[in-house]
Amino acid sequence: MFYKSLLLCLLLPLASMAQTPAPKAVLPLVRGKIVYDSTYTSTAILTDAQLFSKAGQWFKSEFKYPGSGVMRVDKESHSVTGTGIFKIPVSSSGHYYWMRINLTLQHTTAGYRFIVDKIFEQPVEPGISNEYSKLEYRWWDYRKGKHWSAEDDALFTGFVDALGKMRKSLQNAFALSAQAQQPKFKALAFYSTIVEPDHVDFARDCISFYTKMAADRNFVFDTTTNWKKLNPANLKDYQVVVWINDFPQDEAQRKTFEDFMENGGAWMGYHVSGYNDGTTKWPWIVQFLGATFHNNNWPPLPAKLIVDDNTHPATKSLPKNYVAPITEWYGWKPNPRDNKDIKVLLTMDPANYPLGKKDVIRGGDIPVVWTNTRYRMIYLNMGHGDAVFNSPLQNKMFSDAMLWLGTGAK
Repeated sequence: MFYKSLLLCLLLPLASMAQTPAPKAVLPLVRGKIVYDSTYTSTAILTDAQLFSKAGQWFKSEFKYPGSGVMRVDKESHSVTGTGIFKIPVSSSGHYYWMRINLTLQHTTAGYRFIVDKIFEQPVEPGISNEYSKLEYRWWDYRKGKHWSAEDDALFTGFVDALGKMRKSLQNAFALSAQAQQPKFKALAFYSTIVEPDHVDFARDCISFYTKMAADRNFVFDTTTNWKKLNPANLKDYQVVVWINDFPQDEAQRKTFEDFMENGGAWMGYHVSGYNDGTTKWPWIVQFLGATFHNNNWPPLPAKLIVDDNTHPATKSLPKNYVAPITEWYGWKPNPRDNKDIKVLLTMDPANYPLGKKDVIRGGDIPVVWTNTRYRMIYLNMGHGDAVFNSPLQNKMFSDAMLWLGTGAK
């Protein structure tokens, strides 16, 4: 009798588990939120004006109920965001749910990105509160077999079906590929236009280089001159941050970047983005870079560089030395090489000295490219003028560095 009771105790939980119905629909969760995020290639290349116009037409044809439509057009991010309201019938007795969703269509370097988020449901039936609430609340219980209503199956399968039809409609309207192409990673590049003209020239070339690379290698390379976008809410969508020709100025932006890096984010910085001196008053950036600006040459000149490490993913394609195109070169004090966490990848060849005419660097150990091994980061001293991307050899380092940061490529 004892063994029968023991066996019954062991089997009852298993029987209970077996009776838990498997969900008939699967919804993707991102940080606890239901989010659909897909990127498609397209046979048609649209200007921003064409994209905005076509998106407005699509919203009107797809969503007929009041409250639907385009809510925001963002020319800087090349995106259109709107609200879609539609019905999902859930029973033969006439019960249905209103669904309200947020949709964004964005033209990125990887293609056309389609995002559905902020999803709300509103039941229309007697005996319960008929107000909008987040679909996640119901979904969290539903996927554990704890249905709120007998109509939950119909609600979730109906939502998945409606979304599938929506994406098909979007593909037809914008000539998108049927197969969604997920970007490998997303990078956000910050730059400024009210800086030295040569730094603006570099930013233009840098953006052109990585925009083309992103399209070829399937990642997102977004750019902005608005440094206020260096905030937690915005950075949560990106794996890599790039500073092209400037650096954050206020405490909120600095703190956001510190948290981003301390929590596994990746950073690429060029030239003046690594500038810091006694007036900067940002101790964290000094330990992050392992260096403080000391001197520079002038005017910008080409220079022979020594490749310290040919095994690092960023420099694996470089020979033992090469001549880098014209740029301005910085010296550092303290020397980043003296920091135990810094791994120097490229160094100024002493054969260059004296380097400069007006401002002359006459000697010293000057690291040019390095990484702090406590973080996923790389600093590159190149970045002054319109000649930096003239070397295919050096460009390979730039592209390999980006892939290493974004994907962990070896």
